[in-house]
Amino acid sequence: MEFCWALPVVPTDQYQELYRAYTDQALRAEKNNFDGVLVSSTPTSVDPFIASTKIGLETTSIRILLAQNTNHVLPTYTAKALNTLNQMINHRADVNVITGSSSIALSRETLADPHLTRYQRTKEFMEIIQLLRRGTASYKGDFFQISNCDMYPKENVEKKGRYFVAGSSEEAMKIAAHFGDAYILYACELDLITKHYNKVKQMAIEKGRSISFGVLVDIIARETSEEAWHAAHELLENTSPITKRITRAFLKTSDSVGLGRYKDLTAENNYMVGENLWGGLSQVNPSNSISIVGSYEEVIETLKKYHDAGAEYFLLTSLLQDNEIERIGQNIIPQLKRIKVTID
Repeated sequence: MEFCWALPVVPTDQYQELYRAYTDQALRAEKNNFDGVLVSSTPTSVDPFIASTKIGLETTSIRILLAQNTNHVLPTYTAKALNTLNQMINHRADVNVITGSSSIALSRETLADPHLTRYQRTKEFMEIIQLLRRGTASYKGDFFQISNCDMYPKENVEKKGRYFVAGSSEEAMKIAAHFGDAYILYACELDLITKHYNKVKQMAIEKGRSISFGVLVDIIARETSEEAWHAAHELLENTSPITKRITRAFLKTSDSVGLGRYKDLTAENNYMVGENLWGGLSQVNPSNSISIVGSYEEVIETLKKYHDAGAEYFLLTSLLQDNEIERIGQNIIPQLKRIKVTID
């Protein structure tokens, strides 16, 4: 079981403070049993490769999962930059390949193509990545073309950076199964996530490949269930009406399958989608809708259920900023790693 902490995206003009906060959180995650940190790629975030370089040079063991949106970058640039970064920081970087969903967000930096067009681009992106791993490559597609590309620096064969493919759609699953090292998706009901994993696993087997699985989920954990639910409801109450309107506008322009499942949740059933699975974030956060809410024991049990469903990689987020790294890193992760060791 591998645990990655998502560094928060906080738009600011105080970039030195932001970089210090990134490094500080990465160091805290490293000290509190996390295996990795995520550096996001959004219109309001800094460049993930540059930020990851700073983080990598100031940490010693934690891995870095950096997002790359295939609408914005070339596969050759991504491969070259990843290989370079891994040489600099002792092979601790991986890439989270994302395709984007909101026409509002996409149109800020590029043409907002339809869903199927974007995923065709991602498919070509990942095809080229795999060709470059084998050596000199040529490729002619609708979006990317290379001729006798000999990648430098070379990828370390024994310590390869991993390419995670994210998404809940049929297209995302197929690309992950055919070309990815790992498949990761937003948290959802346990029976549904099991179906996703089984389908991708079978697709990979048919191609003679193996693949690992991950899940992105928010955590609201406290010593007691009552404290956790109080924190969850307080989060909704304290979020400004403007932020809630922006979130609703984003979701209306998003064709993400994973996010689309929960954009119509209401307060009538407390936004519940399963035991200890709360969809309240669909009202306040445009990038992840599901939280595991409960006592430390309840959160541990729910994460174990995701692991039983096939998840090995847990990308954890939190909109709360009350020492969540320490809360999760000290009260949840060690118990789960201890259970895994006992089973092994």
